[in-house]
Amino acid sequence: MTFTNREPLLVVLSGPGGVGKGVLAEKLVTQDKDLELSRSWTTRLRRSDEDPQAYKFVSRDDFLHHQDLGGFIEWNEFLGELYGTPAPDPSVSHGILLEIDVAGGKQIKENYSDALLIFVDAPSVKEQRRRLIERGDSEERAEERIIEGERERTEAEVLGYLKVINDDLDETVKIIQEFIDDKRLI
Repeated sequence: MTFTNREPLLVVLSGPGGVGKGVLAEKLVTQDKDLELSRSWTTRLRRSDEDPQAYKFVSRDDFLHHQDLGGFIEWNEFLGELYGTPAPDPSVSHGILLEIDVAGGKQIKENYSDALLIFVDAPSVKEQRRRLIERGDSEERAEERIIEGERERTEAEVLGYLKVINDDLDETVKIIQEFIDDKRLI
């Protein structure tokens, strides 16, 4: 599917756990009034330091029921939990930012060929591990996320994601905003 001028731009922000996607997404939608953050559904528990509005936290049964109704434009199971992006309201005219994993980005790209795919990474695995532990992940969970991150990096490259390293928050926001602005000009 190719967007017309009246269809919203879909911006996919992916990357391994601990690279700062959530913070980047919030900064982007705060500064860009033509961009709205899609709130994904998940069956995982909310982290203690996490905003209750970060996701729509639901039971597995509620998730599966919504999925059966065709309520997601993409969904995935990640480390035993379900995540899904709700179908956007067709009347929406602004851009939609999706903070989803690479597998979800692949689904979006298959159905929306003009979607902008951006892969955010940490400066190093050591820094990624530090960020994961600092945000409250256990050592075991951090290692699972690091292993999954290696797979995601490879898949993102194959899918043609644009890549940015989040080693300076303001600079990373600036680079991503430039990607978005350039895509809007096409």
